[in-house]
Amino acid sequence: MRVLPGRGVTATVLENGELLLSKAGGDTYKFAPHTAALWIALRQHDGDPAEAANALAELWNAECVLIRAELEMWVDELRAAELCRVEG
Repeated sequence: MRVLPGRGVTATVLENGELLLSKAGGDTYKFAPHTAALWIALRQHDGDPAEAANALAELWNAECVLIRAELEMWVDELRAAELCRVEG
């Protein structure tokens, strides 16, 4: 499974660490700083949630299963808002 940005979606990380995801139509969504790390990890690992969760677990010295669960719930929110798409 690969998590990819939705069509026409752009991402910006603000100076305070918050993540802005904007649709081509102008809708903008703001997320807490830790979600910026989730987004960046997904992008760095070609959209692979397992690899992204593993990398963050190592970086944050946290349980991978907990990060993976949070990541999957967040991806569900993103999909519902058409901010990402899932392949495979």
